[in-house]
Amino acid sequence: MSETLVIRAREGKIVEKTKVPGDLKEVIKKKVMECISLWDVEKADFTVIRDPQYPISVELPLTKEQYELYSKYNMSRTSEGTVIFYVPVYIISFDNEYTDENYIDKEVIVIAPALDEKAEEAIIELAIQTTTPETTKEEEEDI
Repeated sequence: MSETLVIRAREGKIVEKTKVPGDLKEVIKKKVMECISLWDVEKADFTVIRDPQYPISVELPLTKEQYELYSKYNMSRTSEGTVIFYVPVYIISFDNEYTDENYIDKEVIVIAPALDEKAEEAIIELAIQTTTPETTKEEEEDI
């Protein structure tokens, strides 16, 4: 039976990470239903964004197990000594806001196939980046 990686991120931090047994599509539908109860209809939009080919890059050499795992996801070798493969990723956003210049996801659930530690690190980074507030130009000038 396959496993699905479910990561909850809030304001640039991982608040929960689990692996759920079962089909990816069924896990997504179940999580969407759970997230609806967390959604404040008067403050935020509710969206599910699907990226059917989120790229993940891993340095060579690969183990036999890694090769067998990644080759299911349109794997190819790059000229930089890495392989790249593409996994489906879903982002459920239920706590977000519009500012003058931006749309900010404060809290999301990121769902992807649970493959291995390398792939998990890439999905965790995506969850952190998605919810990290961007610095304003004034803040950047102060740095």
